[in-house]
Amino acid sequence: MPHFILRTFFILITFFSLLSQNEVMAQSEPMFSQYTFNEIFINPAYAGSHEALSFSSVFRKQWVNIEGAPTTKTFTAHSHLFNSKVGVGITAYQDEIGVSAQTGFFANYAYRIKLNKGTLSLGLLGGYSGYQERLTEVKTTDNGDRRFSANTPMVFAPNFGFGTYYYAKKFYFGVSVPRMMTNKLIISQFGEVERVDGSLNVEDLHYFVATGLIVDINPLLKLRPSMMIKAVANAPVEYDANLSAFLYTALWIGAGYRSGDSWNLLTAIQVNNQLRIGYSYDYTITKLKDFAGGSHEFSMNYVLKFNSKKITSPRYF
Repeated sequence: MPHFILRTFFILITFFSLLSQNEVMAQSEPMFSQYTFNEIFINPAYAGSHEALSFSSVFRKQWVNIEGAPTTKTFTAHSHLFNSKVGVGITAYQDEIGVSAQTGFFANYAYRIKLNKGTLSLGLLGGYSGYQERLTEVKTTDNGDRRFSANTPMVFAPNFGFGTYYYAKKFYFGVSVPRMMTNKLIISQFGEVERVDGSLNVEDLHYFVATGLIVDINPLLKLRPSMMIKAVANAPVEYDANLSAFLYTALWIGAGYRSGDSWNLLTAIQVNNQLRIGYSYDYTITKLKDFAGGSHEFSMNYVLKFNSKKITSPRYF
């Protein structure tokens, strides 16, 4: 019975949005437990910080026992250019919840300033997000209901963001607003997308603050406390706090807490200085905990050697 109730809830939300309001808000920020391994998704100034061509991919399946719960896939690539002063990158993602699908593609640019003990990077991003309502996936009692006979066409809207990022070998701190535009899909009574209205409203901006550091315990053990804070006007501040141990320069083991949402367990294997594979599990502490199931997240990062530059140690961030 809980599965049926929750599945019906997702369907009713879509139905109400399409038929009653004729507007669908298209501004959302996917969440990740392994955010320290996926910083470029929220901060364009991260581009080039690996000092080589770096590829990352993340797959997240939230609340596995609930049909229509969020599923997110990301792919990123970034590198430094021009004597390490400029970093560039790309970010692609797909985020699905219920019958709503959001796809995005963004380009990242960062200008990096070398300081005495680290690097200060200033970043910009720009690109497009596409939105679609997959109405044919809604199961209705009336097979002839015209409103759910076809998916809405994929429509695209521009967006842009900025960020700052300071990093040294064992410390980082960043502030960013990854997407500044709030987009609304204007949908007709028959489920057809008429247009996309975009606006820049300071009260809708999502601010991200992320920081972390490495603490050397001994040659075989390092600790990495980290935190990410998410803030938007007229809403409670959210935070993710994590503590990970790096053992024998090969194994990450950690745990974290997402405010009001979940406890998280994380592990990652540093196969070599270039390849890292990670997994995290979230246990929700909300009212969904009795029937939602956990959330699973898989990540992979590969740093490509080029220009005869050797990668002598794995990345901590």
